Amino acid sequence: MDSGMASRRHNRVSTRDHNNSQQNEDVIEVGSNQPNNVQGNVRKRVRGPTFMPKVWTKTEEDRISVQFNEYGQPVEKTTSTLTHFIGSLARSGKYCKLHKPWNKVTNAKKQILLDTVNDKFDLPPGSDDWILKSFGRKVKNWRARVKKDYYDPTLPYREQITFKPKRRLSEKNKANRAKKKMVQVTGKTSYAQIREKQKVILGHEPTRKELFRACFSKDGITQNEEAADAIECTTSLCSFIWNYCHFLQEQMEELTSKLSEHELDEPGPQDIYSKVMGNDKNGTAEMYGLGVRASDVWGVVPSRSARHRDKLQWKSTAERLSA
Repeated sequence: MDSGMASRRHNRVSTRDHNNSQQNEDVIEVGSNQPNNVQGNVRKRVRGPTFMPKVWTKTEEDRISVQFNEYGQPVEKTTSTLTHFIGSLARSGKYCKLHKPWNKVTNAKKQILLDTVNDKFDLPPGSDDWILKSFGRKVKNWRARVKKDYYDPTLPYREQITFKPKRRLSEKNKANRAKKKMVQVTGKTSYAQIREKQKVILGHEPTRKELFRACFSKDGITQNEEAADAIECTTSLCSFIWNYCHFLQEQMEELTSKLSEHELDEPGPQDIYSKVMGNDKNGTAEMYGLGVRASDVWGVVPSRSARHRDKLQWKSTAERLSA
């Protein structure tokens, strides 16, 4: 176990990076509508950027309903539609210019964004915080992606902001994805959705160890070797990814076997997940997804966003009862 702890200290992988992808936080929608990926004389046509035209046709009467959990996260199948729609708004530049920091956007502009989302989706009270966090992350990711690939410090500022880049980043996205030490097997399904499914399967609130197992393996068997092949890794890197995830799961299982019969692996800073992966950083609750703070899960005092969400829900309940 000492060697395992030493390995953790030197090779710790934070799953907060995976929260980005697992919250459907920026699905790769940056292909081109033009035929590409030439292989000999065969051209493969790929999907272009998502603009969600079907969502824009929704009216007040047929808005898309989205259910949120106790942490203010969307958990239904319609979550994918909601996050794709927010992503299209983030890339449009209408609510936050590409060169303008998200924290500099006025509250009035943010309210227009929330009104736009609420016009198309039937959301519960207290969902605004998650919507704004999701939008802010998408704007940040899109800005970083565009700057990395198209920013040229030798060109005048005005010339650069008027230049519309071609969104052909698929090869670079594949290369960046190949650098991951751990590859999830859940696709676009968020941590919140996985947690709801595990509640039904296990019959209780899943531990973070059980969430890790569900997100990084299938039926207890790590499938990252196949995932790595899919993103065109080398054979040695495929083996490393498979062995690394398998090693982490073995560490967690070993600690689980040492628990007494009546001892529970409650989520917290001393749970099995933390002992293997290390302490949570910046007050986040890893494996819980976007918007969930450690204080919301195992803290005495909930976070400010959680208190605000509860206040709105109580207000909505009181208004409904008094009507």
